[in-house]
Amino acid sequence: MNKTLLSLIVYVATLGVFHNVLFPIFTPKEIGMVMNRYVYYLIMVLTVIFLHLIMKLKPTMAFRGLMVWTLGFYFYKFILFPPVPWTLFITYMMLWSIGTFLYISQDPITFREFREPIVKTIVGEYKFAQILVFTLMPFLVGFGTYKALYPTFEEPVELRTVHPAPPATTKVHGKTYALEGLQNPFRIAEQDDYQDSFPFLDADKSEYMRHITDGGSLFFQNCHYCHGDQLNGLGMFSHVFNPTPANFVDPGTIAMLRESFLFWRVSKGGPGLPNESTPWSSAMPPWEEHLKTDEIWKIILFEYWYTGWHPRTFDGESSITLKE
Repeated sequence: MNKTLLSLIVYVATLGVFHNVLFPIFTPKEIGMVMNRYVYYLIMVLTVIFLHLIMKLKPTMAFRGLMVWTLGFYFYKFILFPPVPWTLFITYMMLWSIGTFLYISQDPITFREFREPIVKTIVGEYKFAQILVFTLMPFLVGFGTYKALYPTFEEPVELRTVHPAPPATTKVHGKTYALEGLQNPFRIAEQDDYQDSFPFLDADKSEYMRHITDGGSLFFQNCHYCHGDQLNGLGMFSHVFNPTPANFVDPGTIAMLRESFLFWRVSKGGPGLPNESTPWSSAMPPWEEHLKTDEIWKIILFEYWYTGWHPRTFDGESSITLKE
């Protein structure tokens, strides 16, 4: 049997066995000194070299170059963790390809050996290889073009509970709040009484507008990156989230909710959502780790004032309830 063909069989078989049998054994475990994906990769490469030495296989330079290139591809595609973005993967493979080319063109003899099977295939000395290459090449190019141009459709929207039921109580900054009847301590007046007032401009004229101003300052320092300058969920970072951040202008969001619900959601963020809200995938952080309790309430106050909505209320709501 041709030694290059035998080398190809040994290489493909080794790679297949390692990837399908040993790779799952190494990868689920935590990274350690022995059981990790990088040790696995090193063992695989050494096994390929050892089998070639013991079987006295000496493949052509073209196949050696192909093996070096595919080992690099395998490393960046399957071994490197965490996975790198596609653009970075392309960059790494370009550098690896340049290194592979330097390896095969290290001197005129090795480069001539590398080019020999390619030239013989093109001129027709390797008749079968020529027919195979020139038959498959148009189909591969056509298939790649088809996959690149074929329109893709987003998956159907999954049904989910948009406003999950809040818990009876929530603990924020060491205090337990009973959400039923919990009110915003800074809602000291009806917001419609201040229709002709503006935050910042009228902050010194009334206590209510001072709270609105404080909430607006905090919102634009922390929240507008996702929820947008106009509170419409179209902030500069919103396009990377699915689902997108809440649109407070929409009548289906804060206009339907009590301020106690917003206090719970803002404080606990995405990690505090109950199981029935999945697949919600909220990216909002638990703001209780970054804001004070009063700051959270002031932001909520500003959101209602800016959008013009009124928080939902129930008759007979009790005052704020908390216990140490």
